[in-house]
Amino acid sequence: MSDLATLYESNSAFAGSFDQGDLPLKPNLSTLVLTCVDARVDPAHFAGIELGDALVLRNVGGRVSEAVALEVSMLWMLMAAASGTTPSIELVIIHHTDCGMSRFANPEVAAKVTARFGTESVVETYAISEPTESLATDVARLAANTMVPRELQVSGHIYDVSTGRLTPVIATTPLG
Repeated sequence: MSDLATLYESNSAFAGSFDQGDLPLKPNLSTLVLTCVDARVDPAHFAGIELGDALVLRNVGGRVSEAVALEVSMLWMLMAAASGTTPSIELVIIHHTDCGMSRFANPEVAAKVTARFGTESVVETYAISEPTESLATDVARLAANTMVPRELQVSGHIYDVSTGRLTPVIATTPLG
C-alpha cells in the first residue's frame, strides 16, 4: 500500500500555513550539504537547516560520485550567476554511523553487488568500510576532479545515528 496519501495530507497542512514563497534562489548560508538518504539522517533535523538556509544533496552513503561532482560544479555556476561574483561555498560532507553502504564493504555482499551490476565500480564508489576513511576518499575524489572549482571549501563530518551528535573529522579546506 502506498504512503502517498499520507504525504499529501502532511503537505496540505504545510501549505495551509506556508508563507515563504518569496525565498531567493541563493541560500542564506554559503553551505552545500552532501549526506546520505538514510531516513535517520536528515540535516533539517540534526543541523537545524530551515527552508532557504542551504543547498542539500543526498545519495546512498552521502558519497562523492561523478554525478555529485557534476552537480556541485553546476550549483557553483548557478550561485555565481545568481550573485554575479565568485561564490564562497563550503561543501559539508556528512557520513554517518551504521550506514547501509557499510554492508557493501563485506566481501560476500560486494561480490553479489558486482555480479548484479556487472562492474566493481558500484562497490568502489559507494562502499563504506570506515566513515573517517570514506570522508578522506571523497575529499580526494573532489580534488582529483578537474570540473570542480578549486575555490570550493570542503569539510568532512560524521553523524552518529545513536547519539544525534555531529563530529568534525576533516577541517574546512579549499580544494585548490
